[in-house]
Amino acid sequence: MSEVKAIRVLLVEDEAGDAHLVKMKLRQTQSGHFDVSWAQSLIEAQQCLAAASFDVMLLDLSLPDSEGLATVHSARAMALNTPIVVLSGHSDTDFALTALEAGAVDYMVKGDFGYDGLARVIRYALLRTEMEARNHLLIAALEAAANGIVITDKDAVVIWANPAFSRLTGYSAEEALGRKPSELIKSGLQNEAFYQAMWADLLEGQHWRGELVNKRKNGSLYHEELSIAPVKNGAGEITHFIGIKEDISERKEMEQQLQKLASTDPLTGLFNRRVFLERLELERAKVARLRHYSTVLLMLDLDFFKRVNDTYGHATGDAVLKAFADIARNNSRAIDVPARLGGEEFAILLAGANKKDALTMAERLRRQVAEIIIEHEAGPVQITVSIGAAVLLAEDIDGEAVLHRADAALYEAKDRGRNQTYWSCF
Repeated sequence: MSEVKAIRVLLVEDEAGDAHLVKMKLRQTQSGHFDVSWAQSLIEAQQCLAAASFDVMLLDLSLPDSEGLATVHSARAMALNTPIVVLSGHSDTDFALTALEAGAVDYMVKGDFGYDGLARVIRYALLRTEMEARNHLLIAALEAAANGIVITDKDAVVIWANPAFSRLTGYSAEEALGRKPSELIKSGLQNEAFYQAMWADLLEGQHWRGELVNKRKNGSLYHEELSIAPVKNGAGEITHFIGIKEDISERKEMEQQLQKLASTDPLTGLFNRRVFLERLELERAKVARLRHYSTVLLMLDLDFFKRVNDTYGHATGDAVLKAFADIARNNSRAIDVPARLGGEEFAILLAGANKKDALTMAERLRRQVAEIIIEHEAGPVQITVSIGAAVLLAEDIDGEAVLHRADAALYEAKDRGRNQTYWSCF
């Protein structure tokens, strides 16, 4: 069985009788062992502290070389983190509070120790000091955390925020205190249903986690991953909320870039073939399901594009492709799907359009492409486009059927002399 470690006590007392009383009381206790060193002045106490370490200091305020609160201040400076219990000859509540404010952890009246009272006060002082050290450590950890941390009361009013919160939102802790996060950083991009669902979980005592877009003090928006935990008291009532906020804007931007790379043609910025075929299949299913719904597919091919590459070089060819893509993009509606299928072959899926709409757009595209002029040292480069158009049919079993019709119409436009639109009759 391991031996219980003695509590090392530095007793700073100039009266021998009082010192004897303290030693006797600590020897009589049944709840621990105390190893007491006695100093009769602050100078002796300083010497003791230099020679050994102590768990607690029992301090009389009337010493040969110090008096009153100055004794507490001096002892605090010497003892650093060692807890100090003040021993006084008289009971004075106001003075006791002042001594505590000066750095003491407790206050006792000499001769009023009671049974085991002094030993109990020492143990409480050690426990309190340990808890305070732990709290300081936890606070330091929260202060140093890379993620923003905010603590609110049960009404979601901020009572504490760490420096990372300030760096993330632009609001200092002083600006945030007494206000709700929703008053500071709400962007308005999440609807009320979002917040209602969040608070429904929280008020049931559940941990909530989600992503949202918030607004900094300077008005800029950022993506945030937010985790909120309710804190309950012993009765199970929610008293506080702790929110942990992580800026995921960089991650979101990377995800968007990856999504763009996976869904668009890198040269023109139009949708790629994979995305186009997926959207074409969705439109085909919609046409089959809705009796009066119509969608048209335009297939487009730049006339004599190989000649441009061979004569003026691939850099000029790329410039031509990008200029055409700009025209296709600028003339498309938000619901349309302009895409580069490969080489100089393009397609535009006109969602909800009829034959008249499609032919109007095709003519506008054809005319604008014919007006393109790409400057080159060998002379200006001009191009034209041939267009084949076909409507999606309810009986089409897949997208390949309409692609075949539009492609056939495109080749018919080329056979008829290029720089024109041909409508599939099938």
